[in-house]
Amino acid sequence: MLNARFFALLLLVLSVASVHCRSATSAKKIDQLNSLLAKDTAIRLAAGDFDYVTAGPRNYSLIVSLTALAPEMGCVPCRAFEQEFNLVAYSWQRKNIRNKLYFAQLEFNDGREVFQKLKVQSVPMILHFPPTEASNADFEVYDLNRWGLTGNALVKFVNQAAHVNFAVRRPIDWNHYGLVGASGLGFLVALRLTWKYVVAVLQSRKLWSTALIGWSVLMCSGHMWNTIRTPPYTGMKNDKPEIVAPGFQNQFVLETQLVGILCKAPPFCSRFGSVSL
Repeated sequence: MLNARFFALLLLVLSVASVHCRSATSAKKIDQLNSLLAKDTAIRLAAGDFDYVTAGPRNYSLIVSLTALAPEMGCVPCRAFEQEFNLVAYSWQRKNIRNKLYFAQLEFNDGREVFQKLKVQSVPMILHFPPTEASNADFEVYDLNRWGLTGNALVKFVNQAAHVNFAVRRPIDWNHYGLVGASGLGFLVALRLTWKYVVAVLQSRKLWSTALIGWSVLMCSGHMWNTIRTPPYTGMKNDKPEIVAPGFQNQFVLETQLVGILCKAPPFCSRFGSVSL
């Protein structure tokens, strides 16, 4: 009876010590990540940092981008995705939730042995390391073909995988708003200077009658049918181009255009002069 109590007490002490040890290990890794934390970008890792922070146990989620940004690598998708990845990292930092989720980046030149160990065939490659009590470094791969290389797609994946909730916060593009404002002001100035000519054009009966006839002919000639059915521009019969489609349920695009021209010519001739045949 005494031995049973002793062994139960021993197991309890070992269990508490194990939990304390795992907590201390995770705390050290969190301190390491916080020391590397950048203000507006993802954490830049070296090979040793990667092995340390991805090893278990860990009580945080880690999103790592394996990339090759050096000019000699010529990885255009890597450079295009870097800005989106850093933007997602910045958006998470703005949430000000510490010690739960981290974004990091490992450059090929800084961790060749890691790339070889993971047998990386293409970059960029995004890995998600979830919290774990085990000592291994199991991870989930971000499917680029399914999710894409945009920040919004990455945030959606991270929200599902890491059980968090945040959105991309893009900085205000003042150049865009400045260009729109300058364009709008220029349009208003031009409209003010040419207002009397604009009014004259809008009140022109010839303009509106011509536009109405053109629209009617366009619709009657089968333009909407072509838009819905998307027929070929012309056909081929006996190795020769065919303009008129056979049957009553088909027509070619060129046929529609010719019918429109033929229907539109008489009204123009009657308004602007007679044509003797």
